[in-house]
Amino acid sequence: MKQHSFWTALCLLFAAVPITGQTIKSSMEFAPSEHWIKPVEKPYREEICLNGTWAFAPVQLPAGFKEGETPAPALPGVNEVTFSKTPIRIPSPWNVNSFADKNGLGGDHRTYPSYPKEWESIKMGWLQKKFTVPASWKGKRIQIHFEAVAGKADIYVNGKAVGNNFDIFMPFDIDITDAVKFGQENTLNVGIQKSSLFDDRKSPLGRRTYQGGSFWGQHIAGIWQDVYLVALPQTRVADVYIQPIVNKNTLEVEVTLRNDENKPVEVNISAAAYPWISKAGKTVLTAANPSSQLGSQAALQMPTQKVTIPAGKEIKTTLKTTVDNKLKLWSPSSPNLYGLVVKTSVNGKTNDSKYTRFGWRQFKIVGDEFQLNGKKIQCFGDIQHPFSAYICSRRFAYAWYQMIKDFGGNAVRPHAQPWPRVYYDLADEMGLMVLDETALFGSSIRLNLEEDITWERSHQHLERLIMRDRNHPSVIGWSVGNEMFAIALLNKPAKEVAAVWDDKLVELTLSAKKYDPTRDFLTLDGDRDMDGRLPVWSKHFSHGLKLEDLPKGLNKPLIVGESGATYYGRPHQLYPFVGEKAYLSYKGRSEALAIDVYQNVKQMAIPYLAYYSPSEVCWFGLEHMNLGYHDFSRLPNLSDGVFAGKAYEEGKPGYQYERIPPYVTTFNPGLDTTLPLYKPLPMFNALKAAFGGGEWAPFKEVKHPVKPACPAPVYTVAYLLGEAHPDLI
Repeated sequence: MKQHSFWTALCLLFAAVPITGQTIKSSMEFAPSEHWIKPVEKPYREEICLNGTWAFAPVQLPAGFKEGETPAPALPGVNEVTFSKTPIRIPSPWNVNSFADKNGLGGDHRTYPSYPKEWESIKMGWLQKKFTVPASWKGKRIQIHFEAVAGKADIYVNGKAVGNNFDIFMPFDIDITDAVKFGQENTLNVGIQKSSLFDDRKSPLGRRTYQGGSFWGQHIAGIWQDVYLVALPQTRVADVYIQPIVNKNTLEVEVTLRNDENKPVEVNISAAAYPWISKAGKTVLTAANPSSQLGSQAALQMPTQKVTIPAGKEIKTTLKTTVDNKLKLWSPSSPNLYGLVVKTSVNGKTNDSKYTRFGWRQFKIVGDEFQLNGKKIQCFGDIQHPFSAYICSRRFAYAWYQMIKDFGGNAVRPHAQPWPRVYYDLADEMGLMVLDETALFGSSIRLNLEEDITWERSHQHLERLIMRDRNHPSVIGWSVGNEMFAIALLNKPAKEVAAVWDDKLVELTLSAKKYDPTRDFLTLDGDRDMDGRLPVWSKHFSHGLKLEDLPKGLNKPLIVGESGATYYGRPHQLYPFVGEKAYLSYKGRSEALAIDVYQNVKQMAIPYLAYYSPSEVCWFGLEHMNLGYHDFSRLPNLSDGVFAGKAYEEGKPGYQYERIPPYVTTFNPGLDTTLPLYKPLPMFNALKAAFGGGEWAPFKEVKHPVKPACPAPVYTVAYLLGEAHPDLI
């Protein structure tokens, strides 16, 4: 591990130095974030960030309602509810403090201690925000942009229904121009019903018709990512899709134009690519800060076009030019980035400017190889389940990615659901190749694949994910689902039913080409290649070296997206690696995992695979961090953790946590000055040795001892003296 030598600088930036028994307060921003509208887009586009304190009206479920057994209850009107005296801090789920909690026995995830305890069990409610639309915005289109809302959301402005959404993870925009009052106060009400209220437990083939993802997405309810009020030109650039075709020396840009005027508008389109220059620092505190600028001179100019957009319509047009070495290639070792600025003008006057960041790179499948910019590349990385609110932070994304690079990796799969946009932004900047995954999490076995609405929502969900992320150079492929085979394996439908599901899954996966023809890497991670119908073969491996399970002669890339016994390995399963040490301590267990992963990297991943990831280095290859907890003479409590030392700010992008509890993460991105970025366990060190060409403990199988025959019982009855408490039993 690369040691970070900046502790003196860190201490100067903190409000308090940790002392045993005292609260740690940090004056840093927990989740530094960029604004939605970029400087180069102004003054044609404007924003007001609606993050901050909102009013929350929790609504109790009606008497007799049983989740999954009766239809979802209707949300009462906003005028029929009572708003809490405690404000909610958006973005954050209202039940954020109870994540993974089971009757008080779960981990400590109380990131907002100010929230009332009763919010933790609430499954529907109203959120309200007052806002003023500047009078100067009159004549523009006014939208509300939500980065993500967990649950079924119905949106009202000044009492008028303006839109709805039912997807836990994806962004959406709602035009509210006809509902707002300019220069006056407006009222935004968002009614939300938790996704699980729409479960159907009576179905023998799965209870969900929505894409629930893994632990985090299945639990949360509320507005959990940023909200913006946005002013846009009536005639504007609606979308930009950048297609770098390196092997043909061509950059293509598909521009979608929209005209909300009541008459046709003729526009001139121009576009230029400028070098993207990072201004972030080099320490753990400054490296994650989003700070950048565009070069003063364009590296590449696109040819101009003139088009006419009909009234109230959208049209697409394509700009194309040869690159001729004017752009530097993007790769993990040299993550060069550019900002494409597309401008439109009407009657010779600029009326809109749209910024999109991209990289000049091409990722292809050639035979059984992945090729980046025409050269073979193998992807070695990590996955991570989303386990708490801290995932909504560039700091934690940076820490995870730095750890991957430190062990010699170059890839990542943000697992089981679409993660916040910052994870893909940072992958672009740090040079990690991303396998981008939907929230079709088959391992949960809860998706009901018999319902048409499930497939409709799955197609929409995939489309929205691709539209969000397709300009990221770090994104090398689309994982349309994870372990979808588990649904049929464990629900046991008839074979002909399971075959129809497979057909629809293949159709869904291949539909990605409709929205993104540039990426060949399409997979259902862990589902092999669906009888030869998908372009890669992907499987998840358990513990042990199983080279015989790799297919021969497929002439397509082989992928092992998860490997090892990290989640399930019991001592007797890990005994062959380390013997009795597997029973004695967690350290012994970790050594066994390390030996297993080392031999898999050296003997399987490097010689045969195009993509390999253990499961999961970030959770099982590192120690969990005792953030803000240093008095080990007692158990941690609510006074421990790292607390916000900065005053809460209204209208600020990103999360403003009140507290990061101890042990919720294996990373310390500068929060606690007494702790390093991470603490390696043997699994991390084994990976670093394997990828760096070093040696690790060789695998010499330890045979389980032969069990002696059981002697005849001496006693046939046992008596209990005292009260029979359940814990004692």
